[in-house]
Amino acid sequence: MIRRLDLFGRLILILLGALVLLGTLGVTLFYVRESHRPVFARIPFPRLQHAAGIIDLAASEPAERIPMVLRAGNGVDVVTRLASIDRPSSDLRYAPRLTARLRIYLRSKTPVRAYTSVVFTPRRSADGVEGYMARAVARLADGRLLVMDMPSPGDTELPRLFGLPASQWMGAAATLIVLLALWGTARETRPLRRVARAMRAFDGTAVTISGPLPAAADIRRTGEAAAAMQARVMTLLGERSLMIGAISHDLRTVLTRMRLRVAALDDPAARAALERDLERMDAMLSDALAFARGTAIGPERLPIDLADIAASEAAERDARGQQGAIDLALDDAPCLGDALALRRVVANLIDNAIKYGRDRVVVTTGSTADHAWLAVEDDGPGISPDQRAEMLQPYCRGEQARRAGLAGSGLGLAIVQQIVEGHRGTIAIGESTYGGAQVTISLPLNARPT
Repeated sequence: MIRRLDLFGRLILILLGALVLLGTLGVTLFYVRESHRPVFARIPFPRLQHAAGIIDLAASEPAERIPMVLRAGNGVDVVTRLASIDRPSSDLRYAPRLTARLRIYLRSKTPVRAYTSVVFTPRRSADGVEGYMARAVARLADGRLLVMDMPSPGDTELPRLFGLPASQWMGAAATLIVLLALWGTARETRPLRRVARAMRAFDGTAVTISGPLPAAADIRRTGEAAAAMQARVMTLLGERSLMIGAISHDLRTVLTRMRLRVAALDDPAARAALERDLERMDAMLSDALAFARGTAIGPERLPIDLADIAASEAAERDARGQQGAIDLALDDAPCLGDALALRRVVANLIDNAIKYGRDRVVVTTGSTADHAWLAVEDDGPGISPDQRAEMLQPYCRGEQARRAGLAGSGLGLAIVQQIVEGHRGTIAIGESTYGGAQVTISLPLNARPT
């Protein structure tokens, strides 16, 4: 499946793989850290139990020893002090349920009050406490207040920003970074897709890659190399056309001289046989030159109807009195194409059906939402399934044609295939309902040069 992905798809796959690997590594490190965390750090409400222990110790000691208790109770995230009055702070709020929970852990009857911070997200628990305890205040027996400040929110809670937890902002930032990376990847690979479209649109008549590509240096060099290759191909095609024109002129000149000499023969039987041979040579020469020219498909695409072309070709053969009946079942089949080239397609298909059929040739046309199609079938010997692909190759003739000694160059279907593919269409060989062969071509309604 990876082989079917283009460069953009592969870059996306690499990016997503890296993100998945990074996320997996983060989750793994989190669980490793949690598995090595001390047991006391995982007990429920560790702050409350810590505060309750300090309060019980201070309540049990005489007044002169309380400063020693405060020194022992101070830590990295706990600050203890004595105060005369309880001054509420604007960033703290009284938590009655948290206070009730703190009293559960107390062994003494010391009055206490617990406060939570308004900055941090309330903790969700089945006991309904309001959040992490930020301050605990206990009134000692001598009337003084023992105040314990715990500013750290704990590892599982993070500050809020504009009302949202910092974790959500991190997630949004990660999503934005991924989207920017996808946009950057698509932008960098867009010139490659442009080169691919231009190469598919190249038909030998004009260079389809124009101007420098706004891309990386290696992609620009690829585009320049493709444009240079198209220019060389156009030069070669032009030279080939000149060479084919010269060969065609010279060969037809020789054929004309041979016809004149044959016409001067006194033997009618020999003259007729030589004229048939010359006609076969002329037909084979025409097919070979047409195939060598690349079927002479012009770059211009005009609105045409395959039904009109089929009706015209059938009428022309009826006027010439060719053997075999041509039945037409024509529906509108409009498309854009080269009229001369598509007329040659229809003519080749009908001529093949007349040549290999016995008494009947049926031509059918129609259209779908995005394609126009034409089918020609006969009641001849047909084409076996194992030979259908081979019959589209140049100079390939069926076994039945060779046995029957029928004239032909083996280029008819090859020319049809070239023209149809030049219109971005398809050709298929199947079995006719009349026992012979059925050849179907399908053209897109907006067939542009490929």
